[in-house]
Amino acid sequence: MTKFIVHLTIDGIIETGDEERLLPLTKDIGKHLKELRVSKGLTLVELGKLSGVSCSHIGRIERGERIPGSDVVGKLEEALQ
Repeated sequence: MTKFIVHLTIDGIIETGDEERLLPLTKDIGKHLKELRVSKGLTLVELGKLSGVSCSHIGRIERGERIPGSDVVGKLEEALQ
């Protein structure tokens, strides 16, 4: 049985599809988040303070170890504006 999931990216784009197809997207989100953070000259600690998301959680997202929920995506997006 194929599992279907809905995935909200840091850009606010919702992707749907099977779990295996979406797995590479988690690393893309992390890569994109890190690029945005670095381009703004922010450290993990600084982004954590601005967003209210722990710096360890942000680091896991950037490394592709965690998929952020929509609430976390919203906090990070607001902090990076």
